[in-house]
Amino acid sequence: MQLTASQLQSKHKALIDALKRGETVEITYHGQTLGIVHPATPTINTQDQETAMNEFFGMHSDVGVTSVEDELRTIRKGRRSPLLDL
Repeated sequence: MQLTASQLQSKHKALIDALKRGETVEITYHGQTLGIVHPATPTINTQDQETAMNEFFGMHSDVGVTSVEDELRTIRKGRRSPLLDL
């Protein structure tokens, strides 16, 4: 598919649809190619990346948090504490 630079504003949906179909889109300006847009390729995490992410996201597992929602409620309670005597 080919689009001119001026068509990008009015035909952005066509650009997105073409990328969803896996097509490459060429962007031109005054007949010259400005660039080529390729659909994103899905990233595949390596075993090292998976291990690092698991360590990072589980770094507070020893604290004994049962759920994220409960932990957030506990943290937010401090913001709503009554004012102390001045």
